[in-house]
Amino acid sequence: MTITTPLRRRLLLAAPLLAAPRLALAETWPNRPITMVAPYPPGGTTDLSIRPIVEALSRSLGQPIVVENRAGAGGTIGAQSVVQSRDGHTFLAFPCAVLVIAQHVMRLPFDPATALVPVAMTSIAYNVIAAHPSVPFRDVAGLIAYAKANPGALRFSSAGNGTITQLSGELFADATGIKLEHVPYRGSAPAFTDLLAGRVQLQFDPVALPAVKDGRVLGLATLAEQRNPDVPDLPTLAELGHPNALAVPWYGIAAPNGTPRAVIDRLAGAVGEALRMPAAAIGMAPMGMAPTFEQGEVFANRVTRERETYGALVRRIGMQPA
Repeated sequence: MTITTPLRRRLLLAAPLLAAPRLALAETWPNRPITMVAPYPPGGTTDLSIRPIVEALSRSLGQPIVVENRAGAGGTIGAQSVVQSRDGHTFLAFPCAVLVIAQHVMRLPFDPATALVPVAMTSIAYNVIAAHPSVPFRDVAGLIAYAKANPGALRFSSAGNGTITQLSGELFADATGIKLEHVPYRGSAPAFTDLLAGRVQLQFDPVALPAVKDGRVLGLATLAEQRNPDVPDLPTLAELGHPNALAVPWYGIAAPNGTPRAVIDRLAGAVGEALRMPAAAIGMAPMGMAPTFEQGEVFANRVTRERETYGALVRRIGMQPA
C-alpha cells in the first residue's frame, strides 16, 4: 500500500501521542503501590525469594510493595495474570522453571519468551545431590561407575514430572552417560521422605541440604556455580569435571512485555540495592537460598541459554507437554 503525503504527515504527528503514555509512565513510575505476584502458595521458596527484600525495595522506590500469592496450574495462573496486566505496576516473582522449563513440559496460554521480560535475578538455591547411606559409593565418581555397571538400578525422587528437581537428575544422567530411574512425587517433602526411608537412592533437591549437614543422608556434590558456604567441603560438579551437568534453581522478577525499559532498569537497580542489605541473606538462609543479582543482558542471556538447554533435554528424554 502506498502511503500518501497527507497520511504520512498524520502518522508522524500521531506517533508522539501514541508513545506519550509509556514515556509518562517511565518518568513518573512508580506512582502507586507495586504488586509482586508469586505464582505459588505462601511459605514456599518462590515466596521467600521476594519477601526478604520487599521492605528495602519499597523504601528505595518510595511505594508499598504487595506480594500477592496466586497459585495454581504449576505457576501458570499467576504468571498469566501478570502477562495480562497493563497497569505498569504488576510484576512476577518467579522460579526459573516458569521462564525456562514450563513451555517445554506444559501447554501454556502464553509464550514466556515473548510475553515476559526478565528484570533481575534475586537468588539461587543451593541444589545438592543427596544419596541414601546404604548406597555402595561415597562420591560422584563412584555413583557414575556404579550406575554404568548397573543401568537403571538407581532410583531418584523428584517433586514431580517436569520440575527442576526432575530435570536436575535427568541432566546429570544425560551429561555423565548413565541411566537413572525417575520416581515423581507430589512435592519435594514426600520425595525426601522416601529418600530417608531408602525407597529411592538419590535426590537432586535443595530440600535435602539440612539432612546432608546433620549426616542423615550423604552429600555427593553441590549443583551450583560455587560451593555452598554451609557445606564448604562439598565440591561442585564443575570441580569434579562435569560442568555441563549443572542445574541451578534460581529466582527472579519479570515484567509484562511492553513495560518501558526505563521502568525495568529502575526496578532492577532497586532490586540490586535491596539484595545488598543484610536482611536479604538472613531471610533467605532458612530455605538454603542466597541473594544473587543479575540484570540486563547478562540475565536475559542466562534465561535464553537455559531455555534452550532444558528444551533440548526434554526432547532427548522424550517428555511430552501435559
